[in-house]
Amino acid sequence: MLEIIPLVLETDFAEGTVNAFLAIGDTITLIDTGNPGKESFQQLKTKLHKHSVTFNDLDQIILTHIHIDHAGGIPYIQEETDIPIFVHEQAKGSINTGIDKFNRDQQFFQRFLLSCGADPTKHIIQRRYNEETWRNVMYVNDGDTVIIGGKGFEVIHVPGHSQSDILIWNRETGDAFAGDHLIRAFSVNAFIEPAQSVGEERPKPLLQYRNSLEKISRLPLKTIYPGHGEPFTNHIDLIQTRLQEQEKRCEQILAILAKTRKSIFEICTVMYPRLKGKTIFLGLSQIQGHLDLLEVRHKVSSVQNELITEYFAI
Repeated sequence: MLEIIPLVLETDFAEGTVNAFLAIGDTITLIDTGNPGKESFQQLKTKLHKHSVTFNDLDQIILTHIHIDHAGGIPYIQEETDIPIFVHEQAKGSINTGIDKFNRDQQFFQRFLLSCGADPTKHIIQRRYNEETWRNVMYVNDGDTVIIGGKGFEVIHVPGHSQSDILIWNRETGDAFAGDHLIRAFSVNAFIEPAQSVGEERPKPLLQYRNSLEKISRLPLKTIYPGHGEPFTNHIDLIQTRLQEQEKRCEQILAILAKTRKSIFEICTVMYPRLKGKTIFLGLSQIQGHLDLLEVRHKVSSVQNELITEYFAI
């Protein structure tokens, strides 16, 4: 029998809390690790101890993706134990990569904000390079099987929210660890990210996310254990709700562009007037994703106005 225990951790992000999960069966697995920093690490450690588990008792860690609120505890955990860390192969270009990759990524985000008509000094969090060396990393791919507590869970690559997102599920029980791919409490943002390799086009995350939702809708999942909020069932209805929300946003954008062309930042100020300062990046990323979708549908096009990309309805 596999026991799944939610470990709800505090976070400074808007979501308020983030979930890790302890899966106890023939072996003990930790799914996700919470935020970076000693405070979050200590909170995770305390919650493990409440279930009579230490880091040395763990057999493995599985990361649903490598966003910092889910993978931030890895450096601290590796100070205490050296166990395998399973993560999707798409994360290979971001783990242990060094300052050159960090600088290229920062330059990408600077250019993205400028193309939106936003101010990179005001509208995105300026991150510092923090060198990390993860050990014993095992990369998985779509269709692989990972053993959790003695039971086989299939890996499903579900890019969109990030490029490294996976959902892992057990065919016998229908239990699934979904990370941030599918959350009942709120709509997931498909974040704009740089390409993995120099010279490639950036991914189009909302298009990827919609494809991933369609893939997941074909699976007979039962209980979903998400990266934020309570476990839930009936993922099909939730997927339909999320797709409908995306259609509504597309309609909003087309209405804004009906009479004049606008930059993404200008669209953002209309659609998300409450976003200020560094949180504006969330809106810019959301809107760019929907513009990618509208471009594929031949509903919008764009022109360059110096550094700024301006969109108009066709």
